Amino acid sequence: MTRATIRYPFLTQRLQEWSLFRAVMLGQLLHPDALLESSNWLQLNTAKASDAAALEILAVSGRTKRIRNSARTNIQHHGSP
Repeated sequence: MTRATIRYPFLTQRLQEWSLFRAVMLGQLLHPDALLESSNWLQLNTAKASDAAALEILAVSGRTKRIRNSARTNIQHHGSP
């Protein structure tokens, strides 16, 4: 896959981010820095998900106010019975 996308940096980045998003959704977030260094697109989509560890990271350190607020709202929504 790397050789096929090497000339397309955006495609390479988006594929890496989809891989990270999949890992987060499976509860396999290994490197919080990878999430914090990712694009706004990935952070916002992750903030709308239900992985508690990723939500905590984004609620505190998400890149934008919108991402942090989305993560906090999602934490509250999933935390209530």
